[in-house]
Amino acid sequence: MFDLSGKVALITGGAVGMGRAAGVALAASGATVVLADEAARVQAFERGEGEGEIDLVAIDVALEASIVACVKDVAGRHGGIDILVNAAVINHNKPTLEIEVAEWDQVQAVNLRGAFLTTKAVAPVMQARGGGRIINVTTIGSRHPVLHGNGAYSASRAGLNQFTLNCALDFAADGITANAVLPGAIVTETVDTSIKRSGPGADRNRQIGGYGKPADVAGLILLLAGPSGRYISGQQIAVDGGFLIS
Repeated sequence: MFDLSGKVALITGGAVGMGRAAGVALAASGATVVLADEAARVQAFERGEGEGEIDLVAIDVALEASIVACVKDVAGRHGGIDILVNAAVINHNKPTLEIEVAEWDQVQAVNLRGAFLTTKAVAPVMQARGGGRIINVTTIGSRHPVLHGNGAYSASRAGLNQFTLNCALDFAADGITANAVLPGAIVTETVDTSIKRSGPGADRNRQIGGYGKPADVAGLILLLAGPSGRYISGQQIAVDGGFLIS
């Protein structure tokens, strides 16, 4: 049910956090994994012991030309792409009245437009392969306000949720599933824990076992990526330790 032998996975935002954890999980299940991230993170990447068949490429998901070149390179070197995980993200927290227009636009460019452009580039490759899996990492804040100051961030992720649903509809006939994974309070190296935040999401006691880890999200991504996810599409699945019902 979880055998990914012969499959090729491309993960944006893959050098850190949930993207990297997903890559490790998919590689351990037999997939050839390509982690795509900004050049500085790719250069600083240190391989962990037993992380499987993992490749790295530099990408700027805010630039269409960079995305197209990356997808062409990955598909050319590995024979195609079967699994796309859009995990690239800008974490942004600022009161609404203090957000500059340029900040808003950059958050949308990376968190929403980048996923659209990557999907647009990868989907034809999946169609040629006879199917595939599109998995978009968003946030529970896209469904319910979690922290004060998450306006730009949560708006971008809510848009990606809806884009995911449309992909599920548009590509169903091609055998391509599309689902959104909605993490809760997951602590990664890209989250500055020194910043004092307010709102219900700041209360670690509202999640089972406190704040989550990237590996908590990777299991669901593995489920959706493999044969086990064949009949799951158009879903928005929270991985939040029960926060939304608390």
